[in-house]
Formats: sequence, structure tokens, C-alpha cells
Amino acid sequence: MSTSLSPSAAEHAPSSGQSSRSLTLGVLAMAPLFAAYEVALATRDSAPRNAAELFFSLTLRPFGEHLAQARWAALCAVALAAAWLARRRSAAILPGVARIVLEALLAACLVGPLMVVGVHSFAERVPSFQVAAELTAPGPSLGDTALALGAGAWEELFFRVGLYSFVYWLALRFCTACFGAESHARALADALGLCVSSTAFAAAHFGPVLERFGFEGPPFEATRFAWLALGGALLGLLFRWRGPGVAAWTHGLFNVALWVGIDPDVIW
Repeated sequence: MSTSLSPSAAEHAPSSGQSSRSLTLGVLAMAPLFAAYEVALATRDSAPRNAAELFFSLTLRPFGEHLAQARWAALCAVALAAAWLARRRSAAILPGVARIVLEALLAACLVGPLMVVGVHSFAERVPSFQVAAELTAPGPSLGDTALALGAGAWEELFFRVGLYSFVYWLALRFCTACFGAESHARALADALGLCVSSTAFAAAHFGPVLERFGFEGPPFEATRFAWLALGGALLGLLFRWRGPGVAAWTHGLFNVALWVGIDPDVIW
């Protein structure tokens, strides 16, 4: 009886390093997104920082004024470890990463319409044009795009790779120990991981939660919470089905689309 830590692991692939669901290839595909985010922070004054990245940075506070360098070092260490594991498993790294990005491009074109249809099915009118307006900057720069892409990667690392996987692992161990039926335990663990990570993802975008950690955020809005929770659920399903790399690139590309003012609500 085995309990996999990450529900996105390619359990039935001949070599997990070859699959777009692979954690190692997923981390390598996310590396350019993290790098773009860090470069944007370093080259812009008062650049907005993502809440998930700020949560991670709390663990690096002992480095003080060298926090940025410590974050770079941590990201490089993880990327090098993933590259070593991928090569050890004889994975074709560049074709694998390219496949992940292409899958994400297709998924990003579907996420917005699915979110609109899903929320409208609950008879709630989502003001997506307001979401776009909040993110839109006149003539978005390369730095804006880098921040939008990197924000998606940080949130997928925190809420899907971290929180979803932890809840899944914890629930799977508990249910298997109590009930013994691993197939049913996996379904329940997936459901719990999806619900917890999606709710936490939505809640972390608002002041009442962020202020508890010393950060600022907008006031709570029920319609935007529903929009974000549904988006988190779709990304969670994508993480479970296609892995963390596809989820991160999909999230980042969708962020960029909103930032430049593409309104997914036009389908309604």
C-alpha cells in the first residue's frame, strides 16, 4: 500500500520524468516564471509583490537585507535538484518543458470561459470587467507581464504543490488507516485537497486574511471570492490531471490576459 505525497505524480507512466505530470519537469517549467518575477522585482521600484511569494519569504526573514539573494539561491537550488532528477530518469528536458507550455497555452484559452459559465450557472453575475480593470495598466510593460506570470507560478507552488498535496497526503493516510479502501480514500483525499486549496487561494486575495500576516489587501467581496475560488478549483483539477508546470503556466498566462484587458465574460 503506497501513499504518494503529491497527487499530480505520474503514477502509471513508464518514467515519471518523461510525463508533463512529473513534478521534476513541472518545477523546471516553472523556473523561467520565477526568474522573470525576481528580475521584475529587482529592476522596478515599488513593484507589487504576490501574497504567496510573501508567505514563502517569511521563512527567509533571518537573511534580512539579503532576502532577495536568499530567495534566488533557494530557487536555483530547487531548479538544479529538479534538473538532476530529470536527467537521472533520462527525461528529455527541453521537449518536456515545451510540451508543458503548449498544453498551458491551450488550457489558458479555456479557463476564462469555463469560469464564466461556472459562476453564471449559480445565477451570479461576475463583474469580470472590473477584475480586468483592476489588473489593467495603460500599455503594460515587460515588467508587468513578468510579474503576472511569476505571480501564477508562486501561487501554484504554494496552493497546489504545497497545500493541495499536503491535505491530500494527510487525508489519504488518515482514510486508509481508518477505512482501508485506498481507492475510496484517494477520491476523498482529492476532494478535500481541492476544496481546501481552492478556498485558501480565494481567501488569500483579501485583506481580512492578509492582514493577519502583516500584509495589505482589498476588502472582501463575495462575487470576487466566488470567481477566485472557482478559478482555484479549475487550476487544482488541472494540477491533478496535467501536473504543476501546466497549472503554473496556465495561471500565469491567464493573469497576463486579464492584465492586458482581455475580458472572458464576452462569451455570455
